[in-house]
Amino acid sequence: MVTLEGEVRTPERRAASESLFAELHRLVARRVVSLRERGAPVDLSTLDLRDFHVLRAVATRLGWLAEDALVIACRNCAAPISVRPCAALALGPFVDGELDDEELDRTLDLSTPHPIPEIDLPGGGAAREITLRPLTVADAAALHRALRRRHLVLSAGVVRAMGIVALGEERDARKIAAALERCPDDAWAALSDLFLAAHYPPRLAAVAVCPTCAARNDVDAPYDRELEPSRPEAETNDQPFPDLDAFARRSKAAFDACGAAAGSIRLVVEGGVPACDEGGEPLLGAYVPPGGDPTAPIGAGEIVLYYRTFRAMWQEDGPYDWEGEIDETVEHELEHHRGWLVGHDEMDDEERAAIARERRRIEGRSAGAREAVTRLGADLRDFIARTWPVWLIVIAATLAITVCGR
Repeated sequence: MVTLEGEVRTPERRAASESLFAELHRLVARRVVSLRERGAPVDLSTLDLRDFHVLRAVATRLGWLAEDALVIACRNCAAPISVRPCAALALGPFVDGELDDEELDRTLDLSTPHPIPEIDLPGGGAAREITLRPLTVADAAALHRALRRRHLVLSAGVVRAMGIVALGEERDARKIAAALERCPDDAWAALSDLFLAAHYPPRLAAVAVCPTCAARNDVDAPYDRELEPSRPEAETNDQPFPDLDAFARRSKAAFDACGAAAGSIRLVVEGGVPACDEGGEPLLGAYVPPGGDPTAPIGAGEIVLYYRTFRAMWQEDGPYDWEGEIDETVEHELEHHRGWLVGHDEMDDEERAAIARERRRIEGRSAGAREAVTRLGADLRDFIARTWPVWLIVIAATLAITVCGR
């Protein structure tokens, strides 16, 4: 494991004339920050590019590298959120060596070619796949230098610095550069995503919670990367998603079919901003017990279906069986109602446990355990602070009984 050691009082910032990510190189070159592995110094240029980006994220999280705030739109309610991604990065997994998650800590498999949209090759023919290789910091230096410019000029050296071994059957870096200079936008976007997947583990992301609707928004940390990730395209489905009225009619039919309409529960179709679960995920549906409070039931309970979450799934992932999804959601929320009726909702327990597991994945198992101990200590201190007069009486009575008993 490579350790990062140092003390930086003022965050280091890259000048516009410097190579990309030069600020970390500068701190190491000036020996303000040192890298060690098992006590021995490590040459920054020999690090895997993936590990370099991890160190860059951690150094920014520690306040050693400057990080500007950026404003994103909440994926649920579109409200603006100001966030410094690395400042919100969970350090627990890095500190405790818990980088073993099958999804969060895995990068792209570079042992095989990957498909891309078609790119015409010089001299004829076309490429439909690309082969990449692992890179060290030294290998990527030419790319980082080239990215000083506003427009990336592709050359044979830059192609090699991007780790491109072959474009289809073409292995000549100069011809690959020429092909990429005039390739379609969708092919370049696919190449960018493959490069980022190869050198940035998904764990390098922060969770920004929307202060307006409490939705979880994942943001790249560090946000500045060599290439821009592709952005989801706006809705291009030939078949538009049903409007709110059609959705409400179908929801009522599904609700009536379950035989619940005449009971102590009613259906609500919400066309506004969806509520979120405790993990920050926008809900498809929700069960609200009578009066909204399980301990003081008043009136009828509710099953709420959130139209905009169903529509967002259609826009982001493409057409799906929305009517079947309504049926499943209504039945799911009725199961919550049945759990409330018997006094114990096992499905709610399972959902909360899943949210807790996801939180441990992101924040780290050991960090979660430490937080639980800290929280327990705080609760104990608070309990003692509020009940100490009672305990004094108990202790005094105990002493009196003991003395009198003698």
